[in-house]
Amino acid sequence: MTTGRDRPVRDRGSAGVEVAFSVTALLLVAFFIVGALRITNSGGDVQAAARAGARAAATARSAAEGQGLAVSVVQSALADRGVACSGGPQVVANRSGGLATVSVTCIVSLGDVSPAGFTGARTVTATASERVDPIRGGTE
Repeated sequence: MTTGRDRPVRDRGSAGVEVAFSVTALLLVAFFIVGALRITNSGGDVQAAARAGARAAATARSAAEGQGLAVSVVQSALADRGVACSGGPQVVANRSGGLATVSVTCIVSLGDVSPAGFTGARTVTATASERVDPIRGGTE
């Protein structure tokens, strides 16, 4: 049985189903791309924040002041880049041997891209070191 256009009657309405499947597949691909970019970009953003924190800690007059400066600078850098760490970033600053080293750990939530297979959260860690400024950095 055919219609006036030589198309079988049983195929009527199949274009709508094909469009629905295509749109769903495209949305899943888009979610996957967004999730992959989120992971990649958050790694770079955390690394940049660690470098900024290490530069700040290297200019501090003491290790305690360096820790405070590093925390402040890392939080600001991550906020400027739009990275939201679950529970805030964990920042550890150490000074020894003329180096200021800052380690940053950030738990990035991936809940909004879970339809593409990204579940829960991802922990991103970065470490950076800078030479302590002998004039501004004071003594160890």
